Amino acid sequence: MESFAGPNTRVLLKKRYIAVQSELKLGVDGWEAQITAPKEVEKLRKAGVPYQKGEKPMVWVFDWQIIKRC
Repeated sequence: MESFAGPNTRVLLKKRYIAVQSELKLGVDGWEAQITAPKEVEKLRKAGVPYQKGEKPMVWVFDWQIIKRC
């Protein structure tokens, strides 16, 4: 995915969210995702994102941020 912090990052897409199908019909389409690789977290830390070492943060990924799905 393309991150707002700069470096492209690999994430594990967990749950799809579609705004039109949601209960309140609010928001934008995207994914709940998790960064699982420690080196990906380290890339973001070097770019200024305040993650802790060893953390596996949950993130929000907009559809347009996805570069490639494997």
